[in-house]
Amino acid sequence: MELHVPCRNRLDHLMSQCNKKRKNIACDAKTDEELFKSVKECFVFLLDRYDHALLKHFDVRCFDFKKQFNDYTSYMSGILQKRRFQSTPYVKRDTNRPRNKANECIWENRAVSEKIDKYLLETVPYYQFCNDCMGSENEITATVAEYNNE
Repeated sequence: MELHVPCRNRLDHLMSQCNKKRKNIACDAKTDEELFKSVKECFVFLLDRYDHALLKHFDVRCFDFKKQFNDYTSYMSGILQKRRFQSTPYVKRDTNRPRNKANECIWENRAVSEKIDKYLLETVPYYQFCNDCMGSENEITATVAEYNNE
């Protein structure tokens, strides 16, 4: 059995979570501890979403979050059965407020953004998995893109 995990840019994903919780990153923090505390306050079930133990029970593959409605859907349409009953047209329901990246301090301070990115990669199993999977033979959207370009 395969498990498909959507992967997203770490910093963009973090800032989306901060937006959801209406929190800000402490870019002006005096210590790394204070900075990382502000990062952790943004987490929305992030440490509960993925665990490396899944690899013992499933073939875990990844796909690019940005391609979930085109390449990934195309890939899955060749695997899943068509629905017996078609639902009414899809209506998008926003689950987060619109973001204003100009108000997100991490994009203005490269040292802070690099420190946070490194912290996320070292401490969050989901980001570790995505870092290893994206660009590998286990990335579904790369396979679909290569197939579509042939």
